[in-house]
Amino acid sequence: MRFSLIYGAMVLFVMAGGGGAGAAELGPRVKVQEISISLEPERHLVTGQSDVIFDHGADRVSLDLAATAQVESVRAAGKEIPFNFARGKLVLDLPEGDSLKVTVYYRAEFNDPVSRSPAASEDPSYGVNAAITAGGTFLGGASHWYPVPAQVPLSRKITITAPAGIEGITNGARVLRETSGKVTKSVWQESRPVGVPSVSAGPYLVEERQVSGVRLYSYLYRSNANLAPRYLEAAAKYLSFYQDLIGPYPFEKFAIVENFFPTGYGFPSFTLLGGAVIRLPFIADTSLPHEIAHSWWGNGIDVDLSQGNWCEGLVTYLADYLLKERRSPAEALEYRKQLLIDYASLVNAENDFPLTSFVSRNDPASRAIGYGKGAMLFHMIRSEIGDDAFFNALRALARDRMYASASWRDIVAAFSRSAGRDLHHWLEPWLSRPGGPRLSLAQVEKKRQGDGWLVTGTVLQPSPPFEVRLPLRLEMESGAIEKVVPVPDQNATRFAVFTSARPKRIHLDPAASIFRIISPTEIPATVNSLKGSTSLLGVITQDCQVQPEIFKAMLASLSQGDARVMVESALDQDQAASHDVVFCGKPQRLSLPSIPPEVETAYESAIAVAGGDTLLFVVLKRPSTERGVVALFQPETVESAKKYAWKITHYGKYGFVIFSAGAIQSKGTGNATGEGGVVDLSD
Repeated sequence: MRFSLIYGAMVLFVMAGGGGAGAAELGPRVKVQEISISLEPERHLVTGQSDVIFDHGADRVSLDLAATAQVESVRAAGKEIPFNFARGKLVLDLPEGDSLKVTVYYRAEFNDPVSRSPAASEDPSYGVNAAITAGGTFLGGASHWYPVPAQVPLSRKITITAPAGIEGITNGARVLRETSGKVTKSVWQESRPVGVPSVSAGPYLVEERQVSGVRLYSYLYRSNANLAPRYLEAAAKYLSFYQDLIGPYPFEKFAIVENFFPTGYGFPSFTLLGGAVIRLPFIADTSLPHEIAHSWWGNGIDVDLSQGNWCEGLVTYLADYLLKERRSPAEALEYRKQLLIDYASLVNAENDFPLTSFVSRNDPASRAIGYGKGAMLFHMIRSEIGDDAFFNALRALARDRMYASASWRDIVAAFSRSAGRDLHHWLEPWLSRPGGPRLSLAQVEKKRQGDGWLVTGTVLQPSPPFEVRLPLRLEMESGAIEKVVPVPDQNATRFAVFTSARPKRIHLDPAASIFRIISPTEIPATVNSLKGSTSLLGVITQDCQVQPEIFKAMLASLSQGDARVMVESALDQDQAASHDVVFCGKPQRLSLPSIPPEVETAYESAIAVAGGDTLLFVVLKRPSTERGVVALFQPETVESAKKYAWKITHYGKYGFVIFSAGAIQSKGTGNATGEGGVVDLSD
């Protein structure tokens, strides 16, 4: 299972193909697999039968099956055959014969605990691999809910039966849907199987439509069924968009399916969203297109992880970023800046690693690297080779590698072919080395030259240097000049810009078009500043309205579960000055940096409306002479803390959030204390 995050959303999303199309060549080829399961929600039980037809010449095979399953019997060539099942491996010695059919009869209980109000976590599954319950069923591919062969079959069919009114859905085209007596059955056929399929089942109301040759479905619970038209319309819009951009959609259907716990998953041919997620108004136009884009990248084309996971950065770029770019240049610029801010806030020397080592997100830093830095690298490639070459390369990849796997080497080769030049030398350091360039301007001077002005200076970058095409903008009284300076992988590079008008100032990469490590002065104080802190203190004041356990749980949700927590009376000035600090309640002995008046006003307004059902969380920069941030965690009551504290982590890019009356009421971010890479040239 591979993880996918939607930036800016309140939910973590998963693209879960299950390790499919590019599986290693282990064991004999599987020609056909037919799986039939029956769900018994009240008993948390699945009983199953799996028919597997192996290619000729197979004598011993190994199948993965949940370690807690019971294998009742195995048959081949019309009779029972011996088997060995231990620690999740079912090993069979097969009789001789061509295209041998093996049938496995088994049963298994799945009942992972499902939290109804899960705390914030970097695990988007909340620890649930598989659960069969009266409220719904989820069987994740990683749970091995059926006997999984070493190779993906050439053809696969899955039949799901459940008590009447409980509908099942999985990969493939729906070829049968019926209710007879006390049983509801559905049959799903994959013409080009990928990965290890997952199954969802529940009391769904089903709607469908056809668009651009693709069958669309919604499988929603009754309480959310009214949202089906909106999601089907959005799916139709984004499927058409990506087919025009990339090429034919690679699967038989696309379905929006409701889950009974608050996750968001992307599987080959369907997305599985928790009921609370589906009700969020922005999901249909933010998270949904992200999951649709994964149909090509990560599900249709599997990721060869030997060189790292490239698909999360690519999908972040093609969905989260590109759709903003299509709406507004200002939105696109803000998004690129936010990627750089997130990286600088969350990644440090201790948790950094190269893109070739990224497999999946497991903490905020890995998210900022695999998704954020990866997306910025694709933006740099596009800027370097142009739109035509960039999107032609993606179309060629989709055409040539669909239902197979691709590595970073394959991705770079495709862009090189499309650009007509070798990009490996330029891109290799960006992939294989952690970090990025720390760029600054030095020795910048202007002087008269003939009828104009010559501005000269040096671009500095400490070791290890990167090769960069650095945009500069020279502002004059009558406009601006854009210049791209080739910066080789060296520590100092001279530049010169001539202008006929008097220069006012010069900017280094003003459009945030390259990946770089921005300076602390360019980073506003945000929730992510706390997540990335390496020296955080939690301080309980006399004004704190909650028990220490609740405060510690809130810190843990910010990936600061190991932070030291102390009472304010034990905190001295030197400790406070040398750490980032989160106060529970307003401090009495030490002063906070000033809370902006607009935040105070919004907070007081929320209390006036909702009273104790209010919580403020604000992160503030210390004065410019000091380093670090200070935060205030201010729930009005224990109940408001329990209700809202775990949500704070989902607003990482913001400097303050105010919750009241059951929802987020206000959020925002203060300004950075300075502009990095700007030199004033005015007299």
